[in-house]
Amino acid sequence: MNIQDAHIYPYIKNYLDRIPVATFKKGTYFSKAENRDNQIYYILSGNVNVESFSEMGKKVLVDSISENEFAGQISYIRQSNFYCNSLAVTDVKMLCLKEDLMSILMKNLEFSTVFYFKTSSRIYIMYKKMLMNSLFSQCELVAYYIIDNSHKGQFVYKSIYDICEKLNISRRSFYNIINKFVELKVLEKGSDCIYFVKDDNYLIEKSDNVKRFMENTY
Repeated sequence: MNIQDAHIYPYIKNYLDRIPVATFKKGTYFSKAENRDNQIYYILSGNVNVESFSEMGKKVLVDSISENEFAGQISYIRQSNFYCNSLAVTDVKMLCLKEDLMSILMKNLEFSTVFYFKTSSRIYIMYKKMLMNSLFSQCELVAYYIIDNSHKGQFVYKSIYDICEKLNISRRSFYNIINKFVELKVLEKGSDCIYFVKDDNYLIEKSDNVKRFMENTY
């Protein structure tokens, strides 16, 4: 995406000489909790994961964001700190909005409205996903994920690690559930990374509560 196509372009067009464009390779942590970098990023292209780590090494996927979204240590602006790291999941290209420029931009009512709307919307999505993990069983979550990511009767995945990170479950739990579905003839194992959906009615019924919750049909 070109800078001119960014949602915030009308508000930053007079400050472009003060806004560096940064690129980060896939796998790069560009903003770490322990190092306040005094700037907010705006994603022009690519995907970013926001992660939080405990002292024991447990990692939680907090959010996944892409172009036309703000990234970085946004919680500081709300006088808090979520202690999150930002990881480039793909190669990314971003605008760097330094703290002094952000102070100027936030005085513009239209810009601040866009900023708060975008970041508040992300918090709502993050919180809803956390509620989903608390309200429903892992079996229901996996069934919903399979239905949501199946095409023409096939569930094809690239990375078990990514799935488990999104669902916040262990790989052991995921495989146990998948194997149970195979035993029940709900799924049939194909070649590597492919399962054939043999009983989609079972998965639809099993995931119905999750679907209604996530898609706002309660």
